[in-house]
Amino acid sequence: MLSNGIFVTIDGGSATKKSPVSQAIATKFNLVYIEIGTLFRTVVHALMRAGITPELKNADETGEFLKDAKCAYFLEGRQVKFVINKVYLTAKDLRAEDINANVAKYTALFKSMSDFCMKHARKATKLKDVCKFNGIIAEGRTCGTYIFPKADVKFWFIATDTAKIDFRLGVEKENDDPIERDKIDFSITFYPVVKPKNAIEIWTSSRTTEENIALVSAFVEQKLDVKKHSK
Repeated sequence: MLSNGIFVTIDGGSATKKSPVSQAIATKFNLVYIEIGTLFRTVVHALMRAGITPELKNADETGEFLKDAKCAYFLEGRQVKFVINKVYLTAKDLRAEDINANVAKYTALFKSMSDFCMKHARKATKLKDVCKFNGIIAEGRTCGTYIFPKADVKFWFIATDTAKIDFRLGVEKENDDPIERDKIDFSITFYPVVKPKNAIEIWTSSRTTEENIALVSAFVEQKLDVKKHSK
């Protein structure tokens, strides 16, 4: 997808170790890291702040709000940060209980929200050239299907229910239910969460995080070799 770099996507359900693996790959290969979930969470915060609740009757109001919303993006280290209407949110803000409890509900109801996030995620790829990064890694639910379908290498992370719960409670120290979150996400009809075409399927619960990083790294290195020698 990139003429002068590599584009990697990692998709999958909740608590499948997408974030720690994506962050490690971004560091190892000097890639810009776009975590789509943080953009959705930023939008949810803005909608809640505007008093727009996750109810189907508010679909038009959501669409109108997002038409006027101003989205800015910049790099903190190698990760893209998104700001809606000049309101900066920390990582802790984005993982607040009210956002954790509602992000899937908003996403499932409002197509305009997904359209907004997809548009600005694509625009944020321009940041790759700011500090001579070697490419981009994007992580989420639909990166390899709808947002960046032409990515160079795609991954689809899956895990057992037990492993998801253990990761969410034990590693991430959060109380939201990843199984319930997946039920909502996988029921979305306008942008179904499915395995991207040509994606490499990784059962992350079969390996430690370090082993998953090594496995993904091997595939990325292979793709880099192919791109290098095909020039």
